[in-house]
Amino acid sequence: MYKQQNVRLEADGSIRAFDRVWRFDSQDAPSLVLSGGETVLFSSAVSVQTRPVTTGLGQGSRTVYADLPGCRDFTFETETLVSDTDGHVDFTFSVQREMGLRLREVRYPAPVAADDSGAYAVLNTMQGQLLPVDWPQKLFDKLPFDGQMCSESAYMPWWGEVTPTGSYLAWVRSPWDTKYSITHPAGGPTRIQARHLPSLGNMRYQRTVSFFFLPAGSNYLDLCRLYRKLAEEEGKPVTLREKAARNPNVARLKGCCVMHVAGKTHVSPDSRYYHQDDPSRNETHVPFAHWEERARRLKEMGVDRLYMHQDGWGQPGYDNQHPDYLPPCRELGGWEGMRKLSETVEELGYLYGVHDQYRDYYLDAPTYTPDCACRSADGSIYGHAIWAGGKQNYLCASLAPGYVKRNFEQLLAGGIRLQATYLDVFTCNEADECDHPRHRMTRRECLEYRARCFHYLTSKGIAPSSEEVNDWAMDSQVFCHWAPYLTDTAIAVPLFNLVYHDCVMIPWKMEAGEWGIPEGTTGFLHCLLNGGMPYMSDQAEGEALEENIRQWKVISELHLHVADEKMTDHRFLTEDRQTQRTAFSDGTSVTVCFSDGRFEICYPDGRKVTDCE
Repeated sequence: MYKQQNVRLEADGSIRAFDRVWRFDSQDAPSLVLSGGETVLFSSAVSVQTRPVTTGLGQGSRTVYADLPGCRDFTFETETLVSDTDGHVDFTFSVQREMGLRLREVRYPAPVAADDSGAYAVLNTMQGQLLPVDWPQKLFDKLPFDGQMCSESAYMPWWGEVTPTGSYLAWVRSPWDTKYSITHPAGGPTRIQARHLPSLGNMRYQRTVSFFFLPAGSNYLDLCRLYRKLAEEEGKPVTLREKAARNPNVARLKGCCVMHVAGKTHVSPDSRYYHQDDPSRNETHVPFAHWEERARRLKEMGVDRLYMHQDGWGQPGYDNQHPDYLPPCRELGGWEGMRKLSETVEELGYLYGVHDQYRDYYLDAPTYTPDCACRSADGSIYGHAIWAGGKQNYLCASLAPGYVKRNFEQLLAGGIRLQATYLDVFTCNEADECDHPRHRMTRRECLEYRARCFHYLTSKGIAPSSEEVNDWAMDSQVFCHWAPYLTDTAIAVPLFNLVYHDCVMIPWKMEAGEWGIPEGTTGFLHCLLNGGMPYMSDQAEGEALEENIRQWKVISELHLHVADEKMTDHRFLTEDRQTQRTAFSDGTSVTVCFSDGRFEICYPDGRKVTDCE
């Protein structure tokens, strides 16, 4: 970690760092948002007492706020502390006296106003993006999961802004209990603010956002490198090499294409997806034996590395009756059919895994009881009927490890050969909390329980995956379903891969127009640029299948080289940003041109692979 010089607090609350002054937007001042939606500004407190503070860690100021309108018995404190070690600045909020006040969120500190010409925001919305301060389109009317960190809304718990005279990185230290807002009207400017949430109804511990400052000439690559160092200090990154040392099946995933295959579909009449006009679509079956034939055919066509992800393998059908999904579906071939499929996949040198779900908790599951559902602090149990299985609550994650072990021990005892598997939504959806007195759980504990599920699978030699990727899971997650770009993306940049490429494998859909693939680009080129894994179609035939296999062969060779490597560089080679290049820590570089589909891969030994081959 570098030593920062000349970082200090100014009398007006701004920060001077590397001869640049960073100011906060007074139009979006720190505030409390009460449970009823009322906003109370910090500055409305009758009593505001500020004093300097010096500790063994740094120097700054501390302010106590008391006697707020409508909150007479509520007292809280903010502290701004400049670290003596590396010059970063901590902005900390803590409650001194709560007295029953129900908070929805705390918006603190105020957003930075980095409105210089040429400035841009660095945003970890899914895979990542850069947002120029004057970007002409309005963005972020709505963030996924209302901006909840540790979800699809923020794969990593930081943001930054880069200006011609310096940059900053803002790191949220308790992201499981934090949302954030991004506002960007047409033409700018951009404002980003942390929104700290109560835990089980109370602001029971202090919340900190740490700002790190970099000098003029720094850019988004420097911010990614800085965050990797910070993450390493906390032990978050566990590399694929380290994971493979514990589980050999991790290494076997390198160079694989990913093929999702269907089993039983059953759509409940109370599901949002029920087909009223065509009931035949609500019940379909694809036997296990069908996928044996497909796997053999792909092997004959030269596909020697494949991971088969089995959907809808349980008796109830895809997204039905979880966590009580066993036994294997009788209409598909039952235990014998699934066992034979897993054996065939293994004999072909492929890997086999299953889709499973330990958050959606269906009311018609045989062992369902509301006592196992997540309960809110007000005693209510949230439910909906979106997915195929219909009415559901959320299973308390404290119980998920037990259900995972119960089900997978049965699968393994039944002779199902599993080299990898998929636990749905864990790294995509927000963390839950539960106030049931027998299994009370904070959001932070929820993430810890989800990670325990991954660790159990690893102990059985099963490489764990989930829907997307997330910073909190980099000690245990091996691969995912996808990790593409948010729909509201200004300039797509692979920020997550620039931090964590050597820790997790990311598959990409191949075509243009796929969800998460920016308009005018293809997933194939993004997969190459990111050193990722390709998808293999489960239905394509003829020229389409041959093209899919051709793409896989190019990507597979690249992935075998760089899967374990850090992504060390990303840059735009043309003003229109259509031509881009990435580099990896083994010396491999990849150049793609989205405008005409060309690519060039340069390997460390001097060999080149292009679209012409």
